[in-house]
Amino acid sequence: MSTGQPGIHTFLIADIRGYSRYTDEFGAEAAAGLTAQFVDLVTEDVETHGGKVVEIRGDEALAVFASARQALRCAVALQARFDEEAALDHDLPLRVGIGIDSGEAVALDDGSFRGAALNVAARLCGRAHGGEVIVTEATYRLAGRMEGLTFSDRGRVHLKNISDPIHILQVYSEHGAPSTNRWVLMFFGKPGRQFGWKLAAGVVGLAALTAAGVVYLTAGDHTEGGNAFPAPGAGGSSGAATLAADAGLDALVPAALWKDCRRQSVAEPSAVQTAVCLPASGMPDRWEISMYPSASALAAAYATELRRREDVPRDKGKCNAFSWGGERPWLHGPDKPGGRVFCYFDGNDAVIVWTHERLGQPTHRDILVIAREGGSDHAGLTRWWRPWHHEIGKATS
Repeated sequence: MSTGQPGIHTFLIADIRGYSRYTDEFGAEAAAGLTAQFVDLVTEDVETHGGKVVEIRGDEALAVFASARQALRCAVALQARFDEEAALDHDLPLRVGIGIDSGEAVALDDGSFRGAALNVAARLCGRAHGGEVIVTEATYRLAGRMEGLTFSDRGRVHLKNISDPIHILQVYSEHGAPSTNRWVLMFFGKPGRQFGWKLAAGVVGLAALTAAGVVYLTAGDHTEGGNAFPAPGAGGSSGAATLAADAGLDALVPAALWKDCRRQSVAEPSAVQTAVCLPASGMPDRWEISMYPSASALAAAYATELRRREDVPRDKGKCNAFSWGGERPWLHGPDKPGGRVFCYFDGNDAVIVWTHERLGQPTHRDILVIAREGGSDHAGLTRWWRPWHHEIGKATS
């Protein structure tokens, strides 16, 4: 078999923990459902982050990336997805360990790879508990500093069939990192600091300009650049002026994105503020966001949108690149409610609607978001929605 030129690659190996025991307890059919869920999630997230799934072996997946940074982001995103799916369906315990290493490897004609980094990634995967992402120092150094991720030192370890000890780290989403008062985090023997940088809140959105009750924007409702609003509460619920003043929609949408957004001259009747955005390019085609004065007002608005779609099954179905059509809760993580979401096809458009509920958290807001993408590009809309539905609705001031 001929080989290609060697190059630097980053390998990610993920493995379902407790798979054999699950198979013994629930049978082959249930295990097949578990692995199908696992494969769907891994394939979707790997491709979204620019990687390639090289091989699936039942409960284990191997992926390769040209970018160490993308591999790390993919691994953290996958663990969040596994937690969310497992919380939604307790019959599918997606507890997965992930190992990552980077190094020189050769691509073979059959699409496989040969290189020491593959073996190291496999060993690290074997060491990782469910929910953990273990990476080598080589991958950390290759990736460099990364916003939104936190690294903690796991020391030097001896791995089977590898002569020299390997320095490893555990990587977390900054939102899911353990408290630093439990341990003083160390990095290469230097005490004192935790390596984490906050992920900037980004895109928010969404639109359903064809939905009933939408009032189109007029040029007089914003200043040039879109960062100034009329007096808080104008055109919306009179009892919510304080909330609007504390965190208007301009505090929820980054300035670079707000240039495409305009507040409606007459807000959705029960909302504090409503804005519609029409990006010149990119994903999605149109989007709309409305902020509500209370959880009950938000729930009523969501129910109204859902009633318009009798074809959407309630409390079941999925909204991802492989399955589009359903309604369900979504979570920030295990036992961390976020809101509800539903999705559907509307003619030639893919549409997703979701709430981001305050739930007593002072840094959150009760908001409803609707996004619409032409050409039935639900996979693209999924890729847009997934990173940002956790972030939008948080006050940035």
